[in-house]
Amino acid sequence: MTHSMFPRPARALACLALAVSTAACASPSGERDPSASIPADSSQNLTSHSTVLDERTRTWTVYRPPAAVDDPSAPVLLVIHGTGDTASGIRNGIGPDLEQLADEEGVTVVYVDGHQNNWNECRVEGDWPAKVEDLDDLGLMRQAAESVGTTGPVYAVGFSSGGHMAMRLALEAPDLVDGVAAVAANPPTAGNLGCEVQGDPVPIMFVQGRQDPINPIDGGEVRVGSGLTAVSRGEVMSAVEGAEWFARHNGVAEGPGTPSTSREADAETLTWEGHAPVRLVMVDRVGHSFPTLSGRWGRDGGARYDAPGEIWRFFSELE
Repeated sequence: MTHSMFPRPARALACLALAVSTAACASPSGERDPSASIPADSSQNLTSHSTVLDERTRTWTVYRPPAAVDDPSAPVLLVIHGTGDTASGIRNGIGPDLEQLADEEGVTVVYVDGHQNNWNECRVEGDWPAKVEDLDDLGLMRQAAESVGTTGPVYAVGFSSGGHMAMRLALEAPDLVDGVAAVAANPPTAGNLGCEVQGDPVPIMFVQGRQDPINPIDGGEVRVGSGLTAVSRGEVMSAVEGAEWFARHNGVAEGPGTPSTSREADAETLTWEGHAPVRLVMVDRVGHSFPTLSGRWGRDGGARYDAPGEIWRFFSELE
């Protein structure tokens, strides 16, 4: 799959605000329900899949609403969980938001399982099993996307370590993905970057909480756990430096007023416009979590920002 082969989704989301305050979340647009949960009958749209890679059974779950079934060119969204989580875990967290979007926009959502709850992603540091065993997680993502059987564009969104896996897709599999998003994941520093940088640039969006204690917005060491059990994932760039790195890689870092900046409620947005845009959203009062209108993810009492909706709006606006 190449960027030029497939049409981009034409419809923008109903929720167009870059950010919403907690008070506004009670009725942000009249069309989105911030307290929505996964409907009890949604299982009729779910299918389970598996393949054998590296002599291991790998699994994923597909949510395909009727609108996507009827559209042979419907877009596909790969959802990549963080370390220690599962496909069903991230679905429980942000599935209500993603599947509401899927129903409205005709998108197939693919929740992918990591090996022993982790990924072989871009960072050099870290001795989690998928990395130690050098598993073919790129091949897994390809098979998961191809299992849907559509000719539409493929996007990916990842949280934390899953965000680093999404970055790997952008850097090493640009023929597979038409856009990616990384939540609570800054790009690794040069000494901690294990991915090859090759192929065409891929549009990318970052969402980062300003109070994230694990993935520091100002950069530095990423440590998971506490005390004697804490483990290092190496150094990452600051959120702004990392977005600028991708802007240079994507060829959109030049020009007057680059990047454009805006602020609305709790979210500050920087955007490098161009053929492969880069967007960074920094959200106040949010820790290591995936911000949503409901605040259901992480329960950190932070701002209410519609990250699932705004990520999809970024994808839907790509040319």
